[in-house]
Amino acid sequence: MNILIVTQRFYPYNRIASFRINSFAKYFREAGYSVTVVTEGERDEAVNWNGCDVHYIKDPIMTQMQCNKFVRENKKWVPRRALRALETRILWGGPCIWRAKAYKKIEELFQKNNFDIVLSSYGPLAPHVLVMKLLKRGYKFFWIADMRDEMSKHPLNTKLRTYRFAIYERKILAKADLVVSVSKPIIDDFKTMCSHGRFLEVKNGYDYEECHEVNFQSQFTMGYIGNFYGMAVPGNLFNAFSELIEEGRLPRNSRIKIVGNSLKLDIPDKIASNVVQYEAVPHEEAIRISMTEVDVLLMVHKSGRKGVYSGKLFDYLATNKPILALYDPNDVVAPLLAETKAGFIVDEADKEGIKDMMMKCYRIWKNKEVLPRDWDKIRQYSRRNQIQILLDYLSEVFCRGNN
Repeated sequence: MNILIVTQRFYPYNRIASFRINSFAKYFREAGYSVTVVTEGERDEAVNWNGCDVHYIKDPIMTQMQCNKFVRENKKWVPRRALRALETRILWGGPCIWRAKAYKKIEELFQKNNFDIVLSSYGPLAPHVLVMKLLKRGYKFFWIADMRDEMSKHPLNTKLRTYRFAIYERKILAKADLVVSVSKPIIDDFKTMCSHGRFLEVKNGYDYEECHEVNFQSQFTMGYIGNFYGMAVPGNLFNAFSELIEEGRLPRNSRIKIVGNSLKLDIPDKIASNVVQYEAVPHEEAIRISMTEVDVLLMVHKSGRKGVYSGKLFDYLATNKPILALYDPNDVVAPLLAETKAGFIVDEADKEGIKDMMMKCYRIWKNKEVLPRDWDKIRQYSRRNQIQILLDYLSEVFCRGNN
């Protein structure tokens, strides 16, 4: 079978959104499918990536690399960025020039190939809009709409964004042959907006060799890999850490190592020298740091939004380092940590509970203990095994259709 993937986030983009779509392409190809990808890039070019034909389409207004640079340098009103901001506010379907170029390329590919399956990813919204345009023009294929996270119901949306996204969302849910998302609570929310049951949970996962060897740092070191954003607020994490050092319960040379955060953090003066920040690194390097340079891996997210695993949870799973999740104890992370025996969870708002869990992790480090992880349970969260869930579904659907 021939599969077309339409996405704005793909290799070498260094974010969880692209890692997910990379894995779709990679494991579809390993399963024997012919895979073509149309995506955003820094230049117009066609390359072979892991056996997949990838067509990069450049946005002449602003490429992703330029956008990231402007964010890092806080250049809010550079003309290109101002134009992109205006375009975003007016055109909810995504960048108009990029969409036009991408659609032209997709139609060219359809003239050469009979695509059986088209998978599009959100966010941004543009890939889904392009696929709906194909359907409107009469092209026939099995459409997989990968929503990943919420759309109109994302808690950080403005009222206007919620309203306008809901219009697209209803159309996508109605027209897609299969809607895929990362967790059951998010899928359950989508189900309230339509009358069908064409949904499948395909979680994010890890895509590296699991590490059973454990090394301990000379000074107790907790690590956070990635950005603090949205509802990931480290205030109580820092305050609990500061109080433990002040109380003499943690050694004064204990550290929190933060890798890849681009936002300004409000770090208490008392622990300014204990919190060490590093710029973003390639994903492979982030995994290496998780395995070899920290003793505890941190996750932070305020309670309130359901169905949030966070991609870093799966990246942390197979490192054999304790995970300390400052998360909603009644959400999806808690049972996953319990079944895999990979770490601990405490509500982000419970400062005393955070202190207790930090001390638990400190004692594990001090005694050079290793958590009794359930590796069989962990392996079900590899990207390969998660994509296999979708491959099995497609095999059943297409076998049924041929009988």
